[in-house]
Parts: sequence; C-alpha cells; structure tokens
Amino acid sequence: MTKTELYQKFLKSEYKDSIFPPPAVKHLDLDYFDYKEGEYIKHKAAVKTDYNNPAGVMFGGYYGMLFDAAYGPFSFIETQKYAASLDMNVVYLKAVTPKDEFVITQANIISESKSFLIMDAQMRKLDRTLVATSTTRMMILDKKI
Repeated sequence: MTKTELYQKFLKSEYKDSIFPPPAVKHLDLDYFDYKEGEYIKHKAAVKTDYNNPAGVMFGGYYGMLFDAAYGPFSFIETQKYAASLDMNVVYLKAVTPKDEFVITQANIISESKSFLIMDAQMRKLDRTLVATSTTRMMILDKKI
C-alpha cells in the first residue's frame, strides 16, 4: 500500500487503528484535506468560543494541539510506524478569535532518518495571515502499523 493510499484509507476510517482524527482531538472536528507524500499534510479547524482564554482569544494550548494533530498522523503515514515526540516548539505570532472562523495547519517534513523525523508547521487564518509556527523532533519507534 502506498502512503497516499494509506492516507486515503485513514480518511475513510477503514484502517483498524484509524488515527484520523487522533482520539484526543476528535472534539476539534478537524478536516484533513490535503496531503503530499514525503512533503506535507494539511488540516482545517474551526475556531470555537470554547477555545477562548479569558482575553477572548484562542488559548495557547489549542495551537499546540492543532500542530500535534498534524505531526502525529503525518509521521504515522510517512514512516508507517509509531513515533514519539521528543519536543515541540510553538511560536505565537497573532491572536486567533472565533471571528476568524477557521485556521489551516500545514506540517512539513524537514528531515527523515531511520530513527528521527524533524518537521515544521505553520498555522494560518483563511486569509493566509500567519498566526503561529512550530517545529518538532520525533523518534521513530520500532513498532510497525
């Protein structure tokens, strides 16, 4: 099975361990809408008032959750193995509010070796305004899917 076929199978929840969306983020109603093998994955997420902090903008932890919800499935498809996050860095550039309606997150592979994946990601409003960036290092585990 090619990686693209695996991605399509996940989207249809045909895989026994389907991770689209990952169980921890099902409440986010993510729409994984674009994937290019060896390069990137994208998802779209609604910005809900439930995600607001007291200042009325999206709580910072949701930025990290949205980045992680791109990194995890992408690493799984690309390596066809499980991977563990070693670190994840988030740089907050602009506030996101429910008025923005949606954000698009794109995760990209920077480097892949036998044991490690290095990726970066960008989160943008629908008008393409960059709101946050992220980087991660992941260790590829021995367990195959």
